[in-house]
Amino acid sequence: MHVKRKLEVPRPLVRLGKEFRAAGHELYLVGGFVRDSLSARKDAQPDVDATTDARPEEFKPLLSRRARGLWDVGERFGTIGAFVGEFAVEVTTYRSDLYTAGSRHPEVTFGETLEDDLARRDFTINAVAADAVTGEVHDPFEGLKDLESGVIRAVGDPLLRMRDDPLRMLRAVRFETTLSTREKPFAMTADLEDAIRENADWLSSISAERIREEFEKILLSENVSRGVRTLVRLGLMPYVVPEFMETVSVEQDAEFHHKDVFEHTLLVVESVEADPVLRKAAFFHDIGKPRTLGFEHRCTYCGAKSVQKTSDEGECPECGGRTLPKKVHFYGHENVGAHIARRAMKRLAYPKDETEAVVHLVSNHMRPMSYAMARDPWSDSAVRRFVRDTYLARGERVLVTVDDLMKLARADITGSAPRRRNVAVESWRSLKERVDEVRAQDAVEKLASPLDGNELMRGFDRPPGPWIRAVKDYLEGEVVEGRLAKDDKETAWSLARAFVEKNEATGDGRP
Repeated sequence: MHVKRKLEVPRPLVRLGKEFRAAGHELYLVGGFVRDSLSARKDAQPDVDATTDARPEEFKPLLSRRARGLWDVGERFGTIGAFVGEFAVEVTTYRSDLYTAGSRHPEVTFGETLEDDLARRDFTINAVAADAVTGEVHDPFEGLKDLESGVIRAVGDPLLRMRDDPLRMLRAVRFETTLSTREKPFAMTADLEDAIRENADWLSSISAERIREEFEKILLSENVSRGVRTLVRLGLMPYVVPEFMETVSVEQDAEFHHKDVFEHTLLVVESVEADPVLRKAAFFHDIGKPRTLGFEHRCTYCGAKSVQKTSDEGECPECGGRTLPKKVHFYGHENVGAHIARRAMKRLAYPKDETEAVVHLVSNHMRPMSYAMARDPWSDSAVRRFVRDTYLARGERVLVTVDDLMKLARADITGSAPRRRNVAVESWRSLKERVDEVRAQDAVEKLASPLDGNELMRGFDRPPGPWIRAVKDYLEGEVVEGRLAKDDKETAWSLARAFVEKNEATGDGRP
């Protein structure tokens, strides 16, 4: 990696720097924009952090002259943002932050010099500033050297830097993960890793939203498996998704998987595309296995099979004879995993729709496997049901389609045992072809009851209630099965009346 020694400042930012200088104030570019620009990263973002000696009330007018769309929600912390040309710029007064134990809000003190401001930053590679007018680089902590060497080093005492803001522990993992490339891997210093291990429990003082943002960046990185592994190794995962720790060293049936649940999950997460929903679905897809772990035993005397919780010798429930473990089972792990995913994502304050999408994929991720394990080929109606059941929408917003589930299933195959992988891939291809065939014939996801709620209320002269959903679900099922045309209202009415009469006669609580 070649690191530049002077920043080529974009013209809109130069003009902003001159505006500050004319008013007698300094303006320096800092943070990720400077770091990534100096290292010539291709994915450098148009978000720019800047710092100044001016107080918010002094630089707010200066910023507004060269910017648009001013936002000042962080003004009491010394930060005001605006769009300058194509750049989203946030300007902050020189300051220092301090988090006290048990508090989620930093004590903010405005500083006087650039050096003091850089000294309070987390890592040396982020403690580099560039003059907004000239591009001259200020590097008091040799951050450029560490950037060139691939080192994540704390500014000053790592123990104090982590305690200043415990989120920095997650940021260290994120930087190590996202900055690393095949040609230039990044790694934390030993004293920084030690400080993180000693202070991991301080993450409990950080808001769920801030933790979520860092975790999301790690999950979407090219080196996601390394990032997740580091979260576990440094003791941070218990404060992000504690349930994930249960997957470590949980053995699986060697016939289907050649790695334990933890290692298998890392393979799947790394293999699926970097989509927010898919990456989280891959992360959670087998998280229910440890809680559903069971061993199929066979009695050495009568041959009876039983499922037990231990891989040790057991007692046959049929004859009391000695049993030996033969296979590992995780019955219902997809449903348990979906429950864990919902709870974990709620804790991390993920949006409801995103949570529902991930939960839906986790709960359905074994469906493609059931196709492979079926004794008889699926009928076209079974494939249509598969496509329809996989589809998830909220109003006009589509959250999940069968394409998403098939991508997750393909990544899951990557973690299969080598001797099973080819068979699994062929099964996946066969199912994909069948899915494409039925979708070419009709928009299966859009299939619905020929009769809507208003029509049913008028036709049966009844008020709104749960009975409408029961009838519509039944009619929709008939459409998916191919026994009812999607626009055949006459047959739909006949079927609806028969359905209502039958269920009223059985007295099961439905219409």
